[in-house]
Amino acid sequence: MKKLTVIAAIILQTLSTAYGQTIEIGQNANSVKQLIEWSTRQRTGYDSYGNSKGNNVVWDTKYYNGQISEVIQCYSQQYLIDFRTVADFCKHYIMENGKLAYILTQYENISVSKLKEFYDRSYSSTKAGDLYFSDDYKNYSKIYLHQNGLATVKWTTAKQSDLPEKIRSEIKRKQEAEAKAEQQRVLAEKKEKDKEREIKSKVYDLKQYAPDEYKDALSRQRDRIVNYFMKNSSDYYSRGNFPSFRDLEQRDVKFERFKNTYTVSYALEDHSRPSVNYGSYIAAGSNDIRGTQQVKLIDGTDQSCSLLKSNSIRLSTIKIEGYEVMTKATFENIKVDFTRGLTVVKIKGGEVEFTKFPPEQDLQSVIIDNLSDKPKGKYIVKYEIGNILGKEITNIQVQ
Repeated sequence: MKKLTVIAAIILQTLSTAYGQTIEIGQNANSVKQLIEWSTRQRTGYDSYGNSKGNNVVWDTKYYNGQISEVIQCYSQQYLIDFRTVADFCKHYIMENGKLAYILTQYENISVSKLKEFYDRSYSSTKAGDLYFSDDYKNYSKIYLHQNGLATVKWTTAKQSDLPEKIRSEIKRKQEAEAKAEQQRVLAEKKEKDKEREIKSKVYDLKQYAPDEYKDALSRQRDRIVNYFMKNSSDYYSRGNFPSFRDLEQRDVKFERFKNTYTVSYALEDHSRPSVNYGSYIAAGSNDIRGTQQVKLIDGTDQSCSLLKSNSIRLSTIKIEGYEVMTKATFENIKVDFTRGLTVVKIKGGEVEFTKFPPEQDLQSVIIDNLSDKPKGKYIVKYEIGNILGKEITNIQVQ
């Protein structure tokens, strides 16, 4: 239930926007008059495009002994959203001692039984006896046939002392049930918050809690490193400190070998902040998840660990019991062995001889295997041979 009947709520939605208030029992009579006058004016006439503003509302004010005794606002052919029907009705704002005492809404083309059907459908949860109460049980609506023959809804203050004992008991029972339900809701919400806080306070090891995500992260790390070296194959540029074939042509030593073993650890840190309601304004929160990396050289010459630092990955969050949580992962013994070089060979009688710039001994057999089908002659060979996290790389180009 609203502060007024559903009809009042429809009418006053616009009023609240304009005046920052709604019509309530106990409100000053002049304020009620001004609001009704304003709302009627908003529905009267035509806009700048010639469209009707409604023109189905009229109002009037009655006085007694120099004071406002009643403000009346009547609607014709008004569609009522909650009731899903069109009605002709008048709202009578009855004043006592200069303040709004109660409101009568009288319908010309809706019966009492139909009104009760509408209210039972929409407000049964707060119904007690034949009265339809507001959510806080401070006001209620009563449906009856007025002496003028019109189906009427009276909206007024609920004075406990004036209510029948049966209705008071029913209200008490409903209020106790609602209070208990609210207490259970608050406790359940606190329990859920505590659970969420406990779960999200930890950082979860991907290898233990999400093995597939761990394998995917390791695969992405390998692909980043492979991509780093293979993009350096171009004759036109080099990337980082690892030479391209073009660079090697200008050097005395015609190969470069990168051979290092690392341990790298990744973790996610949640620096997000929630939105905060300061009353006058709401400070928007943020979603700020940051990744960290720690690299240790186990074997090799890359003392600054530049390869891993320049080819880091970002872990993904995972869900634990429905909550998004931070993750960590450690990849041990990441072995990276990659060589790019140039050599000159002579092939005769199926034998391969390295005549200039011979590769390192453990790489020669790989090159020889790839030249076994070449005819007799001399060849310039460009080669890339490597093993990166178990991924074999063999690229032999023969000129």
